[in-house]
Amino acid sequence: MPKEELIRELFEGNPKERKFAAEDLAEYKDEETISVLFRAIAEDKNRGVKEVCAESLKRIGGESVIKSAVEVLKAKDPLARALCLDILAHFGEDSIAYLSPLLKSADYNDRKYALDALAVIGGRKAMDLILAMTKDPNPNVRYTAAEYLSCLPKDPKVTQTLKKLLQETDDPYGISTICQVIRSRKETELLPDLSDKVKDVTDPFIKHWLYKAIVVLNGTDYLIGALENALEIEALEDILKDIILANGEIPHDVKNFIRENGIEVEDEMLKESL
Repeated sequence: MPKEELIRELFEGNPKERKFAAEDLAEYKDEETISVLFRAIAEDKNRGVKEVCAESLKRIGGESVIKSAVEVLKAKDPLARALCLDILAHFGEDSIAYLSPLLKSADYNDRKYALDALAVIGGRKAMDLILAMTKDPNPNVRYTAAEYLSCLPKDPKVTQTLKKLLQETDDPYGISTICQVIRSRKETELLPDLSDKVKDVTDPFIKHWLYKAIVVLNGTDYLIGALENALEIEALEDILKDIILANGEIPHDVKNFIRENGIEVEDEMLKESL
């Protein structure tokens, strides 16, 4: 079927016809074809059609496909953005050079889109750029970069970046984000830094996030402090679950604390553990 007829079917046919048109258009590797396939990804209401368009673009490949995928990262449709991320991941580190305009953009949303792409691309180059973005002046970008550290391989650079972030961050959202990453990565090297931080802050909710990381990293010297703080903000069961996560059971000194303070728990699993 001629290209012009395929393009017409891509936008005017029923879903089955649109899928076949999107698939057959992969045989044409010109700029017009690339443009219409990305237009369909952004505009078509059928998930299957969008997915076939993305697969065809992977088959076409090349600089124009990567550049266009970077542009469509800004689309309002979440599926369109996800498919463009998949296209960029497909081409791996070849995609990274084309993210530069987003990484340098004054719009923080563009920088976040670039981070999303770097996270799915992976590799050493992507890791170094994600680490650099933890210094972004915008907290939304900075903490998005911090979240993506949880997916990176074990590396001293990541540990040192988390250490610096922990030392420099004081707001609740930032602390909670960093502590969750430290927990998920089991960054035991940062236990002394967490311990120092928890002594310096007064907000019990920030303390709670610090204690959650400390407990999961098996900071047994801080269990009672964690429990006392959790009682203050009515989050005792939350910290007890972290204690079980770290120890496989509830230690005797914790059980004694519960009994001595006449504490009743509602969670059935915790009742059995106590």
